[in-house]
Amino acid sequence: MATEERAPVFEVHIRPMFRLLDREHMSKWVPLIDLWDLDAVWARRNEILTRVSDVGDMPGVRYGGPWPAEWIALFERWIATGSATEPGHHLVIAKPDGPYRVQAVSGEKRRLTAAVTAPTERCRAWFDCNSVTTGQREYTLYLEPAFPSQPADPTPLQPLEGFVKGDTTKLVIHDADGTHDVAVA
Repeated sequence: MATEERAPVFEVHIRPMFRLLDREHMSKWVPLIDLWDLDAVWARRNEILTRVSDVGDMPGVRYGGPWPAEWIALFERWIATGSATEPGHHLVIAKPDGPYRVQAVSGEKRRLTAAVTAPTERCRAWFDCNSVTTGQREYTLYLEPAFPSQPADPTPLQPLEGFVKGDTTKLVIHDADGTHDVAVA
């Protein structure tokens, strides 16, 4: 069975290729470019592609060396997913259909769930863990639209995230409606 090649996603595949060092270096150029910002990278995509394609130019050898050919090919594939007016394939912050639920699975194991209605089939939704600190875990609820886009056909999804309770008493979840605190028992 042949599998379909996944379209590159800015936040998952492209943004991680730009290190903090790269971001800081590009913030010194005029005009400024924030390599971690979707719209800024999209606006300067052709210039970035030219720079990373030029062996020995970006990043320079003394800063880790140039991108491997497969990274350049991935960036080119991402560029091909957009248009002049629409940035390449990227995530959106999801909106849950109701409250978040934390269920005890067994012992210290817990499961965070939500209901999300995706605009079409073949969308994905998940919780991305942003940080874990004493007593708290922080997540963002993301939706990856189907690619290529499809006619509207609302599809129910149920993203879930398993975690070990440990000292966690609260989950902080960012979604399209804002930030929510969810107690963990």
